[in-house]
Amino acid sequence: MMRRTKKPEGIKGILNKVIRRIEKEGPASKEKILIAWQDIVGEKASSHSRPVGIRRRVLTIEIDSSTWLYQLNLKKRAILKDIKKELGSDKIEDIRFRMGDIT
Repeated sequence: MMRRTKKPEGIKGILNKVIRRIEKEGPASKEKILIAWQDIVGEKASSHSRPVGIRRRVLTIEIDSSTWLYQLNLKKRAILKDIKKELGSDKIEDIRFRMGDIT
């Protein structure tokens, strides 16, 4: 029994897929997350924290002090609920807070 081999995908098709992915997850998406974060947690908390990325539907937030890390962890459920409402429940499943430099 002979197997049919697939033809390699053309470079045009590959590039189109990559471009669509970049546009989908590009700067507009990052800006939308940043604005949503600032609206949800408020000016004071957002001045001590910032979203740094999403991986496997987990939003990672860097925070500049252990005090703010504790405060935001206490509000994690409410923040997550609001983020899901703002960005869509299919985008973010959880939030991970970590210490980091937010400058």
